[in-house]
Amino acid sequence: MTSNRFFIRKTQLRYPRAVLTGAEHHHFKDVVRIKPEENIWLFDDEGMSYLARVEEINRDETRLFILEKIAENKPFTRITLAQAFIKPGKMDLIVQKATELGVMSFIPVVTSRTLARMEHNSDKKQSRWKRIALESSKQCGRNILPEIQSPKTIGALLKELGDSKRFYLNQKSDRNLKDVLVQFSNKKSLCPPDSVDILIGPEGGWTDDEERDILGHDFEAVNIGSYTLRSETAAIAAIAMINHFWNQ
Repeated sequence: MTSNRFFIRKTQLRYPRAVLTGAEHHHFKDVVRIKPEENIWLFDDEGMSYLARVEEINRDETRLFILEKIAENKPFTRITLAQAFIKPGKMDLIVQKATELGVMSFIPVVTSRTLARMEHNSDKKQSRWKRIALESSKQCGRNILPEIQSPKTIGALLKELGDSKRFYLNQKSDRNLKDVLVQFSNKKSLCPPDSVDILIGPEGGWTDDEERDILGHDFEAVNIGSYTLRSETAAIAAIAMINHFWNQ
């Protein structure tokens, strides 16, 4: 639950003590109103969680004593979601659910069919998505915050990708994502990759030039069923499938 988990930066920790400041302190003091001597959970930006006892609550900070620390196990396969811009509310939903499902990096992608208004105020959108990812992490018990990257054009994204398994969703593909994932899960000679990039297109689909460029950068076209899914549904379904087969 969000009411008993608070995010703390590594710089605020001086083991065995910690100081909670900023927005998290004010939420702690003015909204949740936990009292001295009560225990809470903290988590930092490096995947550590801490059971802490509240020692002192002041106007601008809360002082705590660390009772226990636990490292979160990182997923075997690191998932990066590259999501073409869609309507703001739907992008918010994707960030929230992707965080709950363990995505490690989220990249908003500008495509030929991205509406111009969706690109406006990208800095504000990025800040909003970071807040959504933080609240989602608190709610679901996740300690490792996903990286919310700045928007990239599809061309820039393709040039910057590292060494990873790559999928992009294409309803016309004759390969089902599940079949590819099962292939790695069932064969002892094959091991799931350390990282995977999943690319989800815009509501209007990819242009022919974009698809050629995507395929030219080692992306494998896959479908996730016989139905035509909305972009946000496809993103959530694909991430859930990868986690089910490769991160359980």
